[in-house]
Amino acid sequence: MKKSLTYVAVLAFFGVALVGCTSFTKGYSTNPYGATSAPAPQLFAGSEGTFDEFMEGFPSQMASMWGQAATGSSRQFQGYYNYQTSAQDYANDWANAYNSVIYNLRLCEQEAAADGQKNLEGAAKILEGIQMGNITALWGAVPYSQAAEPKVTTTPKFDPQIQVYSEVQATLDTGIALLTSNDANLSDDIFSSGGSAKEWLEAAYTAKAQFEMQMARYDKYSTADLDNVIAWAQKGITATDGSEDMTFLHTTGTYNGDMNLWYSFGVYDRSGYIDASKSFMIPMLEAYGDSAQMNYYFDTSASPVDLNYNKGFSATAQFPIFRASETNLLIAEAYAREGKLSSAVTYLNNAITYNNNAFGDSTATYAGTEAAVATQSALLQTIWNEEYMSLFPQVELFNFLRRINYQIVYTSGGKTVKLTPTHGTDFPQRFFYPTNELTANPNTPAQTSSDLFKKTTVNSVADPALTSTY
Repeated sequence: MKKSLTYVAVLAFFGVALVGCTSFTKGYSTNPYGATSAPAPQLFAGSEGTFDEFMEGFPSQMASMWGQAATGSSRQFQGYYNYQTSAQDYANDWANAYNSVIYNLRLCEQEAAADGQKNLEGAAKILEGIQMGNITALWGAVPYSQAAEPKVTTTPKFDPQIQVYSEVQATLDTGIALLTSNDANLSDDIFSSGGSAKEWLEAAYTAKAQFEMQMARYDKYSTADLDNVIAWAQKGITATDGSEDMTFLHTTGTYNGDMNLWYSFGVYDRSGYIDASKSFMIPMLEAYGDSAQMNYYFDTSASPVDLNYNKGFSATAQFPIFRASETNLLIAEAYAREGKLSSAVTYLNNAITYNNNAFGDSTATYAGTEAAVATQSALLQTIWNEEYMSLFPQVELFNFLRRINYQIVYTSGGKTVKLTPTHGTDFPQRFFYPTNELTANPNTPAQTSSDLFKKTTVNSVADPALTSTY
């Protein structure tokens, strides 16, 4: 039987370099007979590089197109934009997430533990938790309890999504405990954190809050879940000056080296495949008066309107993993759902302040644009709108929009403007399991083309705060 790509040992040693066009060239093959060990620091840096490929590559493009921040305008990307996608489109990212990230991180954790490098072992656990949280958010039920164990099984079971989220939280907790017990800085770290144990701990707490909020809908946003979101997020990345943000660095912008992957794709590899000609976000930013943020990401002088490859998507532009705006907005939403509206406004304004600082806007704070603290529903909508504008171009944009039923609604010129599907009547709800996994692993859940619009478990429970039924 052909072995499942997910569980064959593949190592990717990137050092500090990141792959450019190859991460976007669908259909390349991987070597299932690569090396099986390396020094822990090298394994960690390699895992960071391939994690970047996942988070900054095709999944972030799909998130941005399905969130209508960016537009698929040519070839297969025009099809993706209109929800025309199939199982084979996700083979590389599925294999990359497991083979080149999770498997290598497991090796790193083993090597680091054997060498007594608790700080490195802890950071590797944190990165594993972040990667697995995004895998289950995108696909639903996925392997985790038997993942990356090729000596045990090459056909692992698929764990229920709720179980995976629980295990992700446990993995993050383990990483936090290890890193707290040995808070020495890391020697190898190609993220903006630069090896800072403090910043890795902050990233871990932001991740815990993010995944708890994703799962909270399934629990009907219980007080316990919301209190956890608040407590963890307050320990996370919150500085409104951006000093705590975790990003991917693209220092030299070298093609096929450390170039920003969106720039590589849009300028060198697939020019014209993605633009911003139908971006929902541009008129929304205009309505909010966020011209600097709009001009950072978009080139409205181009015809058709394009992404701004001189600023937000330049060859050396940093790509966000976690920004303080998201963390503050998680706290704001949790407080708003608990009915603590004044506290919610405080953190909403923190996020607005962050965006003003980051992009050079002068958007008024919420209290400055409203006569008083509004109703719970109106405040929640304002928070969601701010989150929508803050998450581009991250994978989390897709996770967030599904959690709130794509309910992005704003007023412009006295008219109500709503986010609506680009095709048909439903929005996408998940990624497809890849063809090779369906073929090689009998435990892979069966799927049909309509499953693209089937909600994952965490989003399947009705949320009384939402009026949209998508």
